[in-house]
Amino acid sequence: MFHLTPTLLRRLLLWLATVVCVSIVGVLMQQAYAELREAQRRQVAFSQSSAYSAYQLEREYLQLSQQLDASIHSGKALDPAQSKRALNSLRAQHQGVSTAAVAANLRQTDEFKRVDTLLVLLLPRLEATLAQATTSPVDQAGLWRELQNMAPAMSAMTLRASTLMTEEQQGLLNHQVEDALAKLGWMGALMVLLLASSFAIGARQTQVERERIRQELEHERMLEAHAKADAANAGKTQFLANMSHELRTPLNGMLGMLSLLEATPVNAQQDDYIQTANRSAKHLLSLLNDILDASALEAGKMTLKPESTFLPALVTDVHALMRPVALEKRLVLNVRQDPALPRWVMADGTRVKQIMLNLVSNALKFSEQGTVLLEVWPLESEPGAPDTAARIGIRVTDEGMGMSAAVLAKLFQRFEQGDASSVRRHGGSGLGLEISRNLARRMDGDIEASSVEGKGSVFTATLCLPLSTPPTEQTSDAMVARREAGSPGLNLVVAEDNAINRKYMEALLRNMGHTVRFAEHGGLAIQEVQKELPDLVLMDLHMPEVDGLQATEAIRRLPAPYGSLPIIALTADVFEESKDRVHAAGMDGFLSKPVNVHELEKMLVRKFGLRGASQAAPVAPAPAKVAAPAPEAPPARQPRRRFRPGDVAEHLNMAMIGDLCVGVTLQGYQSLLDGAMRTDAHCYAEVLAALEAGETDKLLELGHSFKGVAASLGLAALSRMALTIEKQGHSFSADECHRQAESLRECWNTTYAICARMGLIVSS
Repeated sequence: MFHLTPTLLRRLLLWLATVVCVSIVGVLMQQAYAELREAQRRQVAFSQSSAYSAYQLEREYLQLSQQLDASIHSGKALDPAQSKRALNSLRAQHQGVSTAAVAANLRQTDEFKRVDTLLVLLLPRLEATLAQATTSPVDQAGLWRELQNMAPAMSAMTLRASTLMTEEQQGLLNHQVEDALAKLGWMGALMVLLLASSFAIGARQTQVERERIRQELEHERMLEAHAKADAANAGKTQFLANMSHELRTPLNGMLGMLSLLEATPVNAQQDDYIQTANRSAKHLLSLLNDILDASALEAGKMTLKPESTFLPALVTDVHALMRPVALEKRLVLNVRQDPALPRWVMADGTRVKQIMLNLVSNALKFSEQGTVLLEVWPLESEPGAPDTAARIGIRVTDEGMGMSAAVLAKLFQRFEQGDASSVRRHGGSGLGLEISRNLARRMDGDIEASSVEGKGSVFTATLCLPLSTPPTEQTSDAMVARREAGSPGLNLVVAEDNAINRKYMEALLRNMGHTVRFAEHGGLAIQEVQKELPDLVLMDLHMPEVDGLQATEAIRRLPAPYGSLPIIALTADVFEESKDRVHAAGMDGFLSKPVNVHELEKMLVRKFGLRGASQAAPVAPAPAKVAAPAPEAPPARQPRRRFRPGDVAEHLNMAMIGDLCVGVTLQGYQSLLDGAMRTDAHCYAEVLAALEAGETDKLLELGHSFKGVAASLGLAALSRMALTIEKQGHSFSADECHRQAESLRECWNTTYAICARMGLIVSS
């Protein structure tokens, strides 16, 4: 049903007013044209009017009368030609008045009838008299008298013709007045319509302006909402980055402790508990990785880092990792590599392996019997594709439960895993396939799936990877190349404001056989560089007086060779913004705190070859474990006699502590930990004092310094608390400062007691 809205009604009225206005203008133009035609008609009619004809008749009559009068008084004979012309003119005018349509009204008058009767009688006599050769004066006088007798009748006819013309003109004037009044009426109506149209147009313009302002406000609100969404997304990214650190650290510590516990003598029941906890922790870490990867893909911040990769080794690694899972479920895992498979490709090996691991893991997870087959082979290149790239096919076939068409249709959607029973039995986040497909598509490929319910499934991935050549220099996580004992190492400058971190870096680098000089801030680092040119500078970013970025910019302004000196950033900030600032300042690389000994050695070997590697023989042998009781200490540091389950994983990053013990020996780590927690514990004391005094303006700097110390030593719980104090301390209230001080003191005591119980802190 048609609905007349207010907007549509306004439009219709506006169109109607426009049509009426145009119609009125048309009527006025038609009237003007009619008036023009009437004026032209009157102009022609005036020259042919009855009054004009009467005047012409009287004029001819008078001319003839005057000729006769002149001849009589002068005594001269009439000019025959002239008299004849005058007589013909009089006859013609009389005939014209008698027959002309314009003189019809005049002919109806008594005055004309009288003149007409006299002329009808007189004209023949005049013609007969004037036709004579000579006219006697007596005849002329008789004719003149007859003409004079007609004068009153002729004057009366002319007067009557004038009266008729006046009456006609009066009628015309009355008609013009009526037309003028009608025209004024039409013009008044037009003015009203124009005013109404102007009002309607003004109202519409006002509405349009209001709509424009509303749209501008809406646009501003959308921009504001977009900015808030961006800020929320940035906050989510920051949160995920923090959660990545906060969750991975205890999980890695848990896995490390479980692996250590697994190596100790345990009974069958305890071993079962350990294996269950180990699987649960690994499953939780896998879920965390999936969530973080999905978030990175959603934000467009997951970047591939292609490098020269040995493709067969990736397949072998996947087989080695998944084979124990298959054996545990009593499944057969077969791997088939095509001999024509390219050996070296430019690819992000971690991501390629992630795709294969996800497909194989799913196949094993959803299979209860039978065989799982992983096949990798080269595909034919597409027409027109460059010869420098290879298309790789990866197919995983299982004999598991299979999937229905409905499940298959939504398989690659986020958080989809089939029915609820499947989720309960097999767990998982439902993100793995979506992440794998996104990764494959970023490698110019895709993943497809086919399945028959009850018979199994087939997943096929295609990747397009550029061909590569073997790298000239290989480094791996397990460094096997070692520098010969006695050969010179590197001359390094370390800019670090924290004493504990300096002590840790000194033990680490000297144990590797390098010479180290330290600077407590960026200004001293510049002086050390100018004093003796080092091979490399390890530069902390956050330092007093002159920070690492300012120091780097100053060094880059120095003349050669100082200006081209390699500088590597050391910082606990792992965000992309920090890395961007590092590169913008002119630094050559980035190492995250706490410094991993293997990552440090890989970086040094990559830049300096074997000179950057550790010496073949360690500087100091690792001493035997000391299991002494905790030393006599102030009451605040007394180790607790009983610990809760999970205290070690919560407070210590055992994986990192193990790496530190490998890097600086157990004795070196004990010395570092002793300095941080007993002999040189000023970082903890300063933070605690600031909290107790409510000096929130100092917490940013003190929290950052304490965080670096705790993180460098693998003290995970203290590092997390220091991070909270650093980021949020400026906004703490007095009560929050008191609560944070109590929590920090409790965490410090627990950490100290755990380290003492484990023999990491020895008696002095």
